[in-house]
Amino acid sequence: MNKTQVAQILTIASGFDRFIVVDRVTTEAWFMALEQVNYDEAMAATVGHFTGPIAKEVFSVRHILNTVADGGRNSASAIEADVRSAKARGLIEKSWPSRNLLPPDIRDALFTLREFERRQATDRLALDQGDGVPADVGTVGRML
Repeated sequence: MNKTQVAQILTIASGFDRFIVVDRVTTEAWFMALEQVNYDEAMAATVGHFTGPIAKEVFSVRHILNTVADGGRNSASAIEADVRSAKARGLIEKSWPSRNLLPPDIRDALFTLREFERRQATDRLALDQGDGVPADVGTVGRML
């Protein structure tokens, strides 16, 4: 998200709460916290805050971060795990910073690969659950 988008988020929030100040310092501070957050998700979190059950709480940047982190893989630890996973699978360069959010197409590819691997693991588990599986090989190779 860029600074203009952060200012738009703050402006919308100030429409709900007259005590929210939209100035250069506030915009810069919120930008530093929200730089890696998707604009649409942040806007949805902002509107959701003021129309949801916690509307009486004082709105802060943590409300956006918590909502976005719950809704996707946008927490710092999830981003770092995704970057490690994407590097291991060769989806991004090894020099990609571990704290930078992956581009949307890489995130989609990573999700697809993970889902494929989960399904393969489930299929292998189902094979192991059948009658007579794993096969009993008796005493072959065992010391008596």
